[in-house]
Amino acid sequence: MNIFSYLLALLISVGAMTTFSALMSVILKCEFRENILLSKLMSGHSLSQKESLKYVILGWLAHFFIGGVFLVIYSCLWHYTALLQDVFGSIIYGIIIGILGVVGWTIIFKITPHPPQINYKIYYVQLIIAHVLFSLGIYLIFSLLG
Repeated sequence: MNIFSYLLALLISVGAMTTFSALMSVILKCEFRENILLSKLMSGHSLSQKESLKYVILGWLAHFFIGGVFLVIYSCLWHYTALLQDVFGSIIYGIIIGILGVVGWTIIFKITPHPPQINYKIYYVQLIIAHVLFSLGIYLIFSLLG
């Protein structure tokens, strides 16, 4: 697999996850987009405050970096085992990294002086679903180009 395949998988998977989180944000009228939450946490701003371009970019970079880490793990499992070479395995991977995401966000929200005022229970449920979509996005690209 070439670098183009990995970059496409990263773009599609993070894009699917972020699109789902954005859709949930609109439906539930609560900010759930990971890149926005990351930028707010890094800047120390509340959700209602306007963000500078610097923090918007940092939020996206952090989101893609974390996605890249999960992509590398997925890729290793894809190439060296048969665990993720079907939809079911990819869904299980998405649930596992979604749970890791919940743990990570819980820690971040606990140590942040001013965490965002969101519905955390709903955020965590949608986060797990978003990670399943992330994993299925990688599966799609790897299956097509792999």
